[in-house]
Amino acid sequence: MNNQFVSKETLNSCVYYKIEHPKFAATISEFGGQLLSFTPKDNQNEPQNLLWLSESSPLDGSKPIRGGVPLCWPWFGPAQGDFVGEPQHGYIRSVPWSLINIVESDTSVEMIMQPNLTKELSQSLGLDVQVRYVFADTISIELTTTNTSTEAKPLSQAIHTYFALDNVNDHKVLGLNQIRYLDKLDNAAEVIQDGDVVITEHTDRVYLTAQDKVSLLNGNKNMDILGQGHDSIVVWNPWQENAKNMVDFDDQGYTNMICIEMANTQGLVLQPQQVHKLVQLIKP
Repeated sequence: MNNQFVSKETLNSCVYYKIEHPKFAATISEFGGQLLSFTPKDNQNEPQNLLWLSESSPLDGSKPIRGGVPLCWPWFGPAQGDFVGEPQHGYIRSVPWSLINIVESDTSVEMIMQPNLTKELSQSLGLDVQVRYVFADTISIELTTTNTSTEAKPLSQAIHTYFALDNVNDHKVLGLNQIRYLDKLDNAAEVIQDGDVVITEHTDRVYLTAQDKVSLLNGNKNMDILGQGHDSIVVWNPWQENAKNMVDFDDQGYTNMICIEMANTQGLVLQPQQVHKLVQLIKP
């Protein structure tokens, strides 16, 4: 590669793109096309990675990476319909991706990638997907899906972001008060959020809202999380027992993370040749 800020490295037979820019540092795994870290270079404060990555997660391409920003597509959660029994959260977390384009400037780096799906799988899905990352003072993640078939196609998906917390006992998710959610730990019972979201136990919720903003208060630091093209916002933390039961999740990792995800879970259908963009914008 002959780029000013982006270099390509190989570790454990996997390829990573390392971005070192005057304003930020970031790492993307070619496996899964997955953002693993983003660290703003703020002269006022010690640089901190905004994303959480499990130290127990294999980084050798043997299984999806636990942490950073996994991309769930073309379904979120268990496969449905004709694809029952296929991988949880879809295919693209588990395949190498190709880098399509890089645009660098003094203020930002833009990278476009697409997954290397087999021709047979692409035809059976009838869908194509690309991700566009734009790194600057913010992180923009744009997942673009095109229905390449002659039939309407269902689509569910999520930008499954693991945010780093200083301490799970000192955080709040602001902006979801009085929003209806499905509690996936209680047979998808419908609940109305009362006040700010504070995680104190195993939590797996799908907030049924297309609102464009929530905020994460992490200690005394505030981060805005904005979205477009979603119909749901997912909040997840496995808590202690479940963390211990997952071999790729650090036993105490639940104390330093929360997932907040822009998602489509409510029956999105793409018509033939229709293009849909799911966007998550993170503003530290």
